[in-house]
Amino acid sequence: MDPEKKQILIAAVIVVVVMALSIGTLVIMGRSADLVIGSKNFTESRLLAEIMAQLAERCTGIDVVRRELGSTGLCWDALGKGAIHAYPEYSGTLLTDILKQPPVADPRVALERVKSHLGIRPDLLLGHPFGLNDTYVLAMRADEAKRLHIAHISDLAQHADLIVGFTSEFNQRPDGWPGLAQHYGLHVDRPPVDLSPGHMYQAVRDGQVAVISAFSTDARLRQFALIALIDDRHFFPAYEALPVMRQDVLTKFPEVAKAWAELAGRIDDATMTELNQRVDGGGESVAHVAASFLDHLGLHAPSSLK
Repeated sequence: MDPEKKQILIAAVIVVVVMALSIGTLVIMGRSADLVIGSKNFTESRLLAEIMAQLAERCTGIDVVRRELGSTGLCWDALGKGAIHAYPEYSGTLLTDILKQPPVADPRVALERVKSHLGIRPDLLLGHPFGLNDTYVLAMRADEAKRLHIAHISDLAQHADLIVGFTSEFNQRPDGWPGLAQHYGLHVDRPPVDLSPGHMYQAVRDGQVAVISAFSTDARLRQFALIALIDDRHFFPAYEALPVMRQDVLTKFPEVAKAWAELAGRIDDATMTELNQRVDGGGESVAHVAASFLDHLGLHAPSSLK
């Protein structure tokens, strides 16, 4: 075949394939669903979103679609545009990253400020907190921290040569590295390594980095023999997990908000850590862990919510 004709044929095939994939994506994105619940790309967010989804299905029988979106910004944007109808979020993230307000350590005060600033958004509604306060922490290998005599975040000021690794989100958020470094006067000799949430723990375990950002309820802290450095100057705000919802969907399905209210205060730090461990350490699926947790609470049939 003539080389020129061959290139034209290849280009035509590529166009057809791209169009087919695009049409398929539109069909998937456009599938009908009564409720679409989003999540971020880490275990705890997936678990909380799945618990919300399964409970909505159990109490109403409506069609619930799960959609993992990734970052806070993507979830918030999707919620505002109606691409998703609810997702689990954290009070500290809403306050600092979304509303651009100063961090607040007191959980009650932080939540009240979020509610106050979200008052200008009648299309959105905050649910009741689940019960856990999953704050950010900086973590190191326990043996390395002991060798270097590092127990507090402020101790890092004497170790600018250490390699730190964070998620891209933590490295950009005001309640992440930029604010933390300013608050503690921290400087590092080289920019933080950009790590995915799933790879951070292996990276610090294997010595690729010395310090990572983590979550206080993440069971992998114990699994990888890490310690959380003490936030001795009280920088990290409260991060109470709670559902963020669209008002129009809850007006249509008020029983969903009623069902989610049943979760208020029933997922404390220890419980969330255990659920995370079952997925990250035990290899159970997110769907199975969520289902067994709801069964344990007795939220297994519509009648249990009446």
